[in-house]
Amino acid sequence: MEHIRDYFLSFVPGLEGNVYLQIASIFILSIIPFFEAHGAIPLGIVLGFPAIPVILSAIAGNLVSVMAFIWIISKLRAKIVKNKIKKEPSKRAIKARRYFEKYGVPGVSLAGVLLGFHLSAGIALGAGAKKNYVSLWITISIVLCAVIFGVVFRSSVAVLS
Repeated sequence: MEHIRDYFLSFVPGLEGNVYLQIASIFILSIIPFFEAHGAIPLGIVLGFPAIPVILSAIAGNLVSVMAFIWIISKLRAKIVKNKIKKEPSKRAIKARRYFEKYGVPGVSLAGVLLGFHLSAGIALGAGAKKNYVSLWITISIVLCAVIFGVVFRSSVAVLS
């Protein structure tokens, strides 16, 4: 465990003793789509960063990027729907719509841990869900998943140490 920690900490000078830099790095990593909070939290905990600030920082970073994505997609969708010519939907669109009809916004949002929260939000918005409702459920799922990942990884690291 120490070898892994030393290897990663060697990439950024001063990261080892600076809690603010550690938390900022987790925030930045959690902004990245598909890495998100469920990738940043385990990395931060394995590197020995403080668990609660890591979880909170990862939640904040993930929320910033997903909410910006939701805002952009909803604006684009409004323009597209206004100017859209009716045509046959693609197979991918049909499959996404089927998932949305089966599980709704809560199900698609909670599946964000597997699909990526950005993709989940895109599916829900593309299916016609309201921006505020999607934002609420994405926030719930990000917080829920981040807390679960944080607790599980913190417990695992404590057991392994």
